[in-house]
Amino acid sequence: MSHDDEAVLVVGHGSRRERSNEQVRDIAADLESAIGVPVVAGFIEFAEPSLMDALSTLAAKASTITVVHCSLFAAGHVKNDVPLALNVARERYDVEIHNGSHIGVHRSILELLDDRIAAVERDRGIDREQATVEVVLTARGSSDPDANGDVFKLARMLYEGRSFGRVEPAFVGITDPRLETAVSERVVHDPDAIVVVPYMLGDGVLTQRLYGWVDELDEEHDDVAIGVSRPLGTDRRLVEVLADRYRQARRGGVDMSCDTCKYKVRLPGHEDEVGGEAALEHALEHLGGHEHDHGHQHDGGGHDHSHAHEGGT
Repeated sequence: MSHDDEAVLVVGHGSRRERSNEQVRDIAADLESAIGVPVVAGFIEFAEPSLMDALSTLAAKASTITVVHCSLFAAGHVKNDVPLALNVARERYDVEIHNGSHIGVHRSILELLDDRIAAVERDRGIDREQATVEVVLTARGSSDPDANGDVFKLARMLYEGRSFGRVEPAFVGITDPRLETAVSERVVHDPDAIVVVPYMLGDGVLTQRLYGWVDELDEEHDDVAIGVSRPLGTDRRLVEVLADRYRQARRGGVDMSCDTCKYKVRLPGHEDEVGGEAALEHALEHLGGHEHDHGHQHDGGGHDHSHAHEGGT
């Protein structure tokens, strides 16, 4: 393509499980087909190409780059690591860069989650209209209250207008309520079934662990059917959301939620993180290609970063 052309960079977190990285690359290819613009995938850590390498490659070919985040919520990577990398790229290369929003709460995501739950119901022979089905929407968990709050919002939006007994949020690590606690609390109410929904993109290491945990919970509570759905995967509706985020970024219509961001306002328990220098140091480490081993509790924002707000974040 000529230097006057546009390109899109899909930013994934990166996983030690290559299958998960391949799913991000598949999403990038599907997005390219949907919007008719060249799309490549880049990763923050654990996978290649790195975010900076991908930006360097695209800057040599395109005059405009639009960044689309393959991140479910806005935690440290979305708020700090990626914006810092984009500012560095703007200084290094003669290229215009538009930074899009994270996936967030979107109608298509709600429809996709509902279908994932329905697949478990069919597999267990459960009719939602005749039986009490409760849902535990399970996210990774973050040190960022803003991101965790969006999990609660998504759970409520999934409940509205659907025939679920309850839809409760839960987390794998870092914050509460934890998955085991949420399931145990719902079992007490004697539903016919509980569906655990991994609110995760792909079949990464943590998703595989969650499958095993749910199997154990199902065996422990033999009086209620407990099943687990597939993650979002490469469903076309996820691609639709990313296409929307791309178009918003190109129109310059992306706003970060600063009113509830721990890096911009003093939230209880996070007062010392406003504009934190430690956050900037971690972001610089990611920019330099340093890999952190956070185990199963790595949340895409598990370390606290300063807020690198800039146009389009």
